[in-house]
Amino acid sequence: MAEFLPFQGLRYNLRKVQLADVIAPPYDVVKGSMRDDLMKRSAYNVIDIELPAGDGDAKYANAEEILQSWRNINILKLDDPGFYVYEQEFAVPGSGDIKKRRGVLGALRLEEFGKGVQPHEHTLSGPKQDRLKLLRATEANISPIFGLYNDEDGWSNALIDVICNGAPQGEATDSDGIIHRLWHVTDDETVNAITASLEEESILIADGHHRYETALNYRNECAAAASDWTGEEGANWVMMMCVSTSDPGLIILPTHRAIKNVDAAKVAQLPGELEKYFEVKPLAFDQLEQAINSESNPSIGVILPNATYQVTLKDGDAHLAAMDGERSAAYNELDVTVLHRLILENELGVDAAKLAGGEHVSYTIHAADARQKVLSGEAQAAFLLRPTRSEQVSDVANAGDKMPQKSTYFYPKLATGIVIRPLH
Repeated sequence: MAEFLPFQGLRYNLRKVQLADVIAPPYDVVKGSMRDDLMKRSAYNVIDIELPAGDGDAKYANAEEILQSWRNINILKLDDPGFYVYEQEFAVPGSGDIKKRRGVLGALRLEEFGKGVQPHEHTLSGPKQDRLKLLRATEANISPIFGLYNDEDGWSNALIDVICNGAPQGEATDSDGIIHRLWHVTDDETVNAITASLEEESILIADGHHRYETALNYRNECAAAASDWTGEEGANWVMMMCVSTSDPGLIILPTHRAIKNVDAAKVAQLPGELEKYFEVKPLAFDQLEQAINSESNPSIGVILPNATYQVTLKDGDAHLAAMDGERSAAYNELDVTVLHRLILENELGVDAAKLAGGEHVSYTIHAADARQKVLSGEAQAAFLLRPTRSEQVSDVANAGDKMPQKSTYFYPKLATGIVIRPLH
């Protein structure tokens, strides 16, 4: 079960900077000119540590130097030990509904997967090497991992609600209009109540698999190098934001696929070929999302250059022979699994290796973007997916499986720079 404790965080000195100018999105969504744009907001933007400038491995030393210098000049201040309640207020893309998602930032004891912590997605080696080098250099968790836990009796959410009735210690609105609020919780009674509320829970990683595995690798590396390792050193813990699966602001968006570099003849034949396993229905693009979301069976929107279709898995088990027999039923029943196995792999020749290679598939959370890629010729076809439900994520993890990459998009992403956790 989870061991989740308060920690001493580093936070920006709001007498010297505006919080909105110094926070950043997670490193893996900062693309193109985004880094430069963030640095234009403030010379102290956290992206200068999270994605440091420099050639080769020298950039990681630069990150350590910047972090230390900001501490020295009091841009970053060390807090008293405590938890942090973090709230994000946002409009849901597509519907515009206003939601609030709340959770607790703390230090989670690192465990191998299956011992109170479960993953739900596969990871790639490249990002883990990059994050490990940054962790070695800075000896700090710069951005939080996003974890989920059950709160069946509502105790944790009730505690958080009380805390959020007070004035936050930090508030910022980012460029996407998302409002970020932070409360620092230090009184013994509340700290002990938060600790107790999670001590019997298992944590499911929602976002940050690469960072969690990196923290595990670093912990093991430090333990192997020490002659007097106790298991209580700072490297035995990682900063995590824990959110209840019953939180009303827990939103998972679909991640759509756009396909390129495949056989054009196979793309042209796709509607007919899919009739083996799917009900194939021509449908206008602006009706696709509503149509697929209304189905009980796995249903996918198919966008081709000259037509769009809704394809819905037929009743019965005729398709099962084409699925992965070594995987759980929970895994094989996912829309994304049906798409990858029955359409991308079987019909278009895009197998797991090609998916991982990155030369055949791009991803977007916006259906209009997926369509535009096809209309512009950037992609040969696109596929719209329904959102993966939180219970599906849990079912796959509990079955001992991992979902395909980009199966979930928990919205919004947690900001980097709200709080930093030094290991020492």
